[in-house]
Amino acid sequence: MKPLLELRPGQAFLRRRQGVALRDLPGFVRGQHRLPRGAGRAAEQFVHELGAEALEAEVAAVYEGAKRQLGLRRRQLARAVAEGGGNVDAPQFRFVIELELDPKDPSRALWQRRVELLVPPAQLPGGFDALFPVGCDELVIPLASSGEAEDFDEIVEQLEDFAERWGGVVEEDDSLGLAALSTRDGSRLELDLRASELSLRMLGQEGCRELLLEAERRFAEIAGPVVAALEG
Repeated sequence: MKPLLELRPGQAFLRRRQGVALRDLPGFVRGQHRLPRGAGRAAEQFVHELGAEALEAEVAAVYEGAKRQLGLRRRQLARAVAEGGGNVDAPQFRFVIELELDPKDPSRALWQRRVELLVPPAQLPGGFDALFPVGCDELVIPLASSGEAEDFDEIVEQLEDFAERWGGVVEEDDSLGLAALSTRDGSRLELDLRASELSLRMLGQEGCRELLLEAERRFAEIAGPVVAALEG
């Protein structure tokens, strides 16, 4: 069977995306703050101000967790916090956190966290994921290209073949370039041609190390090259 699309396993990362009501952000004060009426620079800055303290605290927690869990020293780490985002860099990983206004709903915000592993998961200690306050729940592998209409047709066809043989449900949306397979064991494989990425979630699995190891076990053709790239 021909591969769905050419993947870039060497650029894979772990991710978690979460939506939150602006009223639930730590910096929101009822009776003092008003929700923005629409998107724009002012609304984006408002969101960044509301989440600034929480964002800075999470970056600090990951930094301290890396020192504790991985035995690293200050000179081995780098961290930064700016408006709407922050990061921590270590020899074993790169952590990035971002906060933005939900483009579909100005009363909500979107947190995005991503971790790029720089070593094979087997080389990480068992408690590695404890250093992250919020665990990743998705493995993301970029595509080499955005794909064409005929690619999308073939992708859906192959997903339907898989579902017919092993069980599962296929969803598709030509206008958005989205195709997804939900399997019986709770896994979800999604191809987004517009974003040029393939993502994989597995029910009950989260955390960089465990998620990647389990993905390699269940979906060797997809996750195996990711682990191999880290080992290379």
